[in-house]
Amino acid sequence: MKHTAVRRTLAAATTFILAGGALAACASPGSDEGSTDGKSIVYAVQSFSHEAIQPIVDAFTKETGIKVELESGPATGSDLLTQLVPAFNSGTTPYDVIDADDPAGAALVAGGWLEPLSDEVTSAYLDDLTPGMAEGHETWNVKDGKTYRLYHNWDVGYAWANEELLAANGLAAPTSWDDMRTVGAALKDKGIYAFGDAASKPGLTFVYLAYLTAQAGGDLYAADAGTRQAFEFAKELIDDGYFPKEALTWTYDQSNAAYMEGSLATMRQWPFFEGVAQSNTAWYSPEKAVIVDPPKGPSAAKTWAGGWGMAIPKASKNKEAAAKFVEYMNSPEVAVQLAEATSFFGSARQSVLDAMGDEGIIASLKHYAESDLISPRPFHPQAAKAESIIDDIGQTYLIGQIDIDEAMDRIKKQIADLG
Repeated sequence: MKHTAVRRTLAAATTFILAGGALAACASPGSDEGSTDGKSIVYAVQSFSHEAIQPIVDAFTKETGIKVELESGPATGSDLLTQLVPAFNSGTTPYDVIDADDPAGAALVAGGWLEPLSDEVTSAYLDDLTPGMAEGHETWNVKDGKTYRLYHNWDVGYAWANEELLAANGLAAPTSWDDMRTVGAALKDKGIYAFGDAASKPGLTFVYLAYLTAQAGGDLYAADAGTRQAFEFAKELIDDGYFPKEALTWTYDQSNAAYMEGSLATMRQWPFFEGVAQSNTAWYSPEKAVIVDPPKGPSAAKTWAGGWGMAIPKASKNKEAAAKFVEYMNSPEVAVQLAEATSFFGSARQSVLDAMGDEGIIASLKHYAESDLISPRPFHPQAAKAESIIDDIGQTYLIGQIDIDEAMDRIKKQIADLG
């Protein structure tokens, strides 16, 4: 099944390299303790979303009498930690509700800096999750049976296919790793790669290898048999000329450009490519940017997803009001309103898929969710450091400086050293 994307959405494909010393040296933004009157709270969320969600926030205030001040939240998880950890360490917070991505959320939970959310806050949200998103929630938002964060955003790495280019060469979008080999062999002499992705450091090598490892059924940080298969397949594609070696230095802008220039027949990319493709009016037609199922590897046809979610700092002086806000904003009815207002609040919740799943990116998300094509982001409590390890070892292996046995041994040792 395929879906041509017609709705712009925002990707969250950044990664986060953290330096412990730098965290302690940086000051936190805003006031030291946020609001303390119990009738007003401060919510830190990325500023581009403020205008879109303000009417919904105002409706909450009208219903509850609790005023909500929107503050500009950091755009990356690493920036979030840099700003907030010093305040949290001192027992204060400038915000009553924060927005955190997966790695930052895990770090904050591990640090003991987030307030557990009650069943009253989480019950309607949990009942509304599709299976793949529920697995992601359990992986990233729950520790020791307690929930600390609720996803409002769920970004998926989609498989994109230029079906016009493929059809012109008598081919179809690959549905398996074997198909990728077949398409690669057919297009190689024409100077077209079967598949591409931005796989540079920092961060994007991890993103790409996590994608293939999901298809091989591996546990990336365990360097197990599936991880080995994924690494070996990634190198095979490069060595056989089916994946551009220069993609190991590409950003997403470069992979997008290669795809739109006709150098890539297929590509893994986040939802934001829909907007990029449509804005290139001289090139775009629906058949050139089609979302198809991810290819099936040795285990399954899979991709991975992750997102941003709402959490309450333990240092908040307004936990009761903050909890009411988190409950309200994550109720099924309001989740639909938020998703309609901005793609940054789009997710694989059943309410959202039911209301918006007939067209565009949400239709693709619905298909991916209902077809069990989505795995959670690979989890490690020190995610930023763990992802950096995959970056470094993956790059070293893919450029041929070490063999597969050495790559797997290094992953096991360095991940174990994280504790």
